[in-house]
Amino acid sequence: MNPDELLTVGRTNGAYGVRGSIRVVPFEGGEVLANTKRWFLTNVRGVTTELAVKSLRVHGNALLAEVEGCDSKEKADALRGRISVRREDFPELEGDEHWAADVIGCRVVNREGVELGRVTDIGSNTVQDIFKVEGGPKVGGRDAVYLIPDVEDYILDIDVEAGIVTVDWQPEWV
Repeated sequence: MNPDELLTVGRTNGAYGVRGSIRVVPFEGGEVLANTKRWFLTNVRGVTTELAVKSLRVHGNALLAEVEGCDSKEKADALRGRISVRREDFPELEGDEHWAADVIGCRVVNREGVELGRVTDIGSNTVQDIFKVEGGPKVGGRDAVYLIPDVEDYILDIDVEAGIVTVDWQPEWV
């Protein structure tokens, strides 16, 4: 199993109760975790093991998971680390939706064809997603970092297969 095939989608946050349930904090809503029963846990020492999920339920902003072989609070507490899944296990999206994992790394060019850099992260300001773009040409002698809101006015097209995001954004808008 190649660790490069895995995408991190959450982290564990200790045991829940005494019967071995694990509290999981998803990074993106939890849809990916809810749609696959094959998770991979990477602990603090960097060791990755596969987890077989028996059941999953929502608990506030977290998920409570029961996994095979984990039947006590002590075993659940020992399962601390990052939760990843294989990209092939992500559910299919409809229409023009894209998973953040597919957009990160795409080149970003404006409508004039000027390359601004690559998407290095996608965050949120609670209203919309924000594309962080880095690695383009310097502006004013400094490395430019762009925070571009994911709204129709600025994100014109996302072509994941070509690896290009087209934006209405100018290089000087740092």
